[in-house]
Amino acid sequence: MNLISWLTLIGVCIIGAMSPGPSLAVILQNRVQKSLSDALIASWAHASGIFFWALAASTILGSLFQRIPTFKNYLTLAGAAFLIYLAIKSWGSHSSYDSAQNTQLPAAWLTGVSISLLNPKIFVFFTALFSQLIPEGASVTTLLGMATVAGLVDGTWYSFVSLLVGHIGLEKSLSRHRVLLNRASAGFYL
Repeated sequence: MNLISWLTLIGVCIIGAMSPGPSLAVILQNRVQKSLSDALIASWAHASGIFFWALAASTILGSLFQRIPTFKNYLTLAGAAFLIYLAIKSWGSHSSYDSAQNTQLPAAWLTGVSISLLNPKIFVFFTALFSQLIPEGASVTTLLGMATVAGLVDGTWYSFVSLLVGHIGLEKSLSRHRVLLNRASAGFYL
């Protein structure tokens, strides 16, 4: 790949990461209702899911979806079920932010990775993007590099959001409006 292709990849990944949706809602909920550590863990767990989808899009799943069309349907249903679960959990959540609350890093990791892995739209996004950028006969190193860029951009963006929310005082404001945040998050999930 040439430099322009790499810069295009980075730019599109930044725009994709910055798009509001269920992933942002998960990161914000971890930051506001739990802790910075939880939000950072969720951010990088989400990034690992992004890396997985990017790598899968460039190698395996395209042929798997062609050979077993129902696989995508099952994955889509699993993702929808997880989003409904998150929506119900968010809608009914009235817990207050407690800075002394113990961080639940395994739960933060599981939520972060699940929100990305159970979203086959991410695969579709990377399939569309990579179809424009992957050169004929691309090496495994190039494909791994592309997936790594996607994961690093994603993790960096959500880490930045997590840090920014606490730094500029949004954390307390969002905490005061946690029911509204939870309901908005529920809407994103559905």
